[in-house]
Amino acid sequence: MSDYRTDDEQVELLKNWWKENGSSTLISIAVALALVFSWRTWQDSQQATVDNASFAYQELLDAVSAVETDPDDIKIATVDFMAENLKENYSGSGYSNFAAFLKARQAVKDDDLLTAEEELRWVLNNNPSTEMGLVTELRLAKVLFAQNKADEAKALLAREDTGAFTHAFLELKGDMLVNEEDYQGAVDAYTAAEMAVQALIMKPPQTLAMKLAYAKSFL
Repeated sequence: MSDYRTDDEQVELLKNWWKENGSSTLISIAVALALVFSWRTWQDSQQATVDNASFAYQELLDAVSAVETDPDDIKIATVDFMAENLKENYSGSGYSNFAAFLKARQAVKDDDLLTAEEELRWVLNNNPSTEMGLVTELRLAKVLFAQNKADEAKALLAREDTGAFTHAFLELKGDMLVNEEDYQGAVDAYTAAEMAVQALIMKPPQTLAMKLAYAKSFL
C-alpha cells in the first residue's frame, strides 16, 4: 500500500477530520481569543482606573491648596466631596488613602479630632502600604493622645516593627510619659529616640534634645 495519498484522498481526510474535530477546535480558539480579549480589557480598565484616580487626586490637591490660600465654607465642602469621591470610587488605589489622610489633616486643623480619628482608621482598614500604615498609626496615636485616649495610643506605640519611624514612635511615647509624670521613662524613651535617629545617620532634631533635657530636669 502506498504511503502517499492522492490530493482527493487528502482533501477527504481533512474534511473528515474537520467534521469530527472542527467544532471543538473553533470553541478552543474562541475561548483563547476571549481570554486574551478579557485580559487586555481588564488591563486597559485597570490602567484607566489608575489614571482617573490620579487625575482626581491632583484635582483634590489643587482644591486643598485653594482652601489653604483662601479658606471658605464652599471650598472646604468641595475638598470634602472630592476626597469622599476618591474613597468611594477608587478605594482600591493608594490615592484613596492619601485622600483620607488629607481629610484627617484638615480635621485636626479644625479641631475635629473625632473625624480625624475616623479617617485615619479608614486608612488602616484599607490595606495601606507598610510605610503609609506606620505613618498613619503614628498620626492616629497623636490624635488619640490629644483626646485623652492614652491606652489606645499606647497600644499603637507598642509595636516593634516601626522601621525608619522608630524614633518618631519613641519620641511620642516619651511625650506621653512626660504627661503622666513618668520622667525616667520619658528620658529612656527620648534617649532611645536619639539613638534611633543616629542609626539612620541623621542628626537628632533640636526639639528632641530639648524634650530630653526637660525630662531630665525632674530627676
